[in-house]
Amino acid sequence: MRIAVCGLGRAGKVLARKIIEDGRDELVCAICREESDIANQDVGTVLGMYVLDIPVVPIPAAAEELGKRKADVVIDFSNKNTTLRMAKICAENYISMVVCTTNFEKEELLELKRIGETSEKGLIYAPNLTIGINLLMEFVERISKLLPDFDFEIIERHRKEKKKVTTTARLIAERIDRDNVPISAIRVGGYVGVHEVTAANENERLTIVHESFSRDAFANGALMAARYILGKSGYHEMSDVIQELEDKMMK
Repeated sequence: MRIAVCGLGRAGKVLARKIIEDGRDELVCAICREESDIANQDVGTVLGMYVLDIPVVPIPAAAEELGKRKADVVIDFSNKNTTLRMAKICAENYISMVVCTTNFEKEELLELKRIGETSEKGLIYAPNLTIGINLLMEFVERISKLLPDFDFEIIERHRKEKKKVTTTARLIAERIDRDNVPISAIRVGGYVGVHEVTAANENERLTIVHESFSRDAFANGALMAARYILGKSGYHEMSDVIQELEDKMMK
């Protein structure tokens, strides 16, 4: 795949470095906000590596650069405002997109979905990138249906700078399908991400925990989502990736 990365924050840098070092795919460029300090620098310089002749282009120049470098897919780790701009650019220029950004308002997510549904190339919304967290949500949804008399609670742990409450925790709560599922957000130290779901009644308790040890888990999930969306059109979610994996395992 010929990949462009939008947003070189913590996760975006890990992804860009992984693409470069693995060599299976090609990083063609990175994209940033026009006011970013890294605009027009070399990706290698930003990553503290060596000059790679891979540019970091501001978003107004993205369409031209993506076309010139024949990008197959944009993987987005930016912010919701940049994501919506990038989604329109990808749709207009027939480029697939993986959206890993979070914290969308309901109306913004509906707009993103509308762009994806009308695109001739695929857009996948993947705020929960790891296989493990997606399986946790599948298990929790099933437990909720099978054990209607159980109470549920979610505890999440992230680094102290992380906002409360995360999109992942809210999506887990939606899959539980109960009114007002309690969510406790712990923000200490250097956690990458832990989500713990407890279900209990008066007689027994069941706890499921998922923890990401490094942002490599997010990079791996983003690349899996990118491979899934190539050759597809319309709007997709990470649950579709899991379903495709399950279907392949059943064959």
